Amino acid sequence: MMKNYFKVFVSIGMLLLTALGYCQVPAYYNGTDVTQTGVNLKTDLSSLVTTTQNTVLSYTPGVWDALKQTDLDPANSTNVLLVYGYNDSDSNTTTDRTRSKNSNGGGVGDWNREHVFPKSLGNPNLGTSGPGSDAHHLRSSDVQFNSLRNNHPFGAGSGNAGLMGGNIWYPGDEWKGDVARMILYMYVRYGNQCLPINVGT
Repeated sequence: MMKNYFKVFVSIGMLLLTALGYCQVPAYYNGTDVTQTGVNLKTDLSSLVTTTQNTVLSYTPGVWDALKQTDLDPANSTNVLLVYGYNDSDSNTTTDRTRSKNSNGGGVGDWNREHVFPKSLGNPNLGTSGPGSDAHHLRSSDVQFNSLRNNHPFGAGSGNAGLMGGNIWYPGDEWKGDVARMILYMYVRYGNQCLPINVGT
């Protein structure tokens, strides 16, 4: 299993290198040798994000306030985008794509904080501080849709978000890239506490 995991990581590293080879390296990566591969590249990127991502947010109210900015709907700044959401025009509010940014809470029709890397799947549990309050993997989500997702592992699929085969969660065509980047960030930032194989099939 670890071999497969390493192959996936090397593949992601190679894709990153290919992409960087065709574009100018952003100043953010100054001091990082982006021609490296595998574990060496991961180690340097881990060091970079650990030293530059040092703003610590409280779970309440810090993360709530951050999501009202980071998840703003570019088409309507009074709303946030809801991860996994896909339809604002039917009568099912659970699958809404947007919601008023001030409708956060825990009730039906509210949005709450979705841990894309579920707290319980961290080793140890991510909690509500440190990795558990890292806004790089927390997203606004409809309360009921978030509950349906629970801590089901992500799996391949197509179309809209939802459970597939009873125990696999597909994040939806619109959100699968965001989810993949968040999982990669959590592994690069927190290492073995956030192994991608713990959250994906």
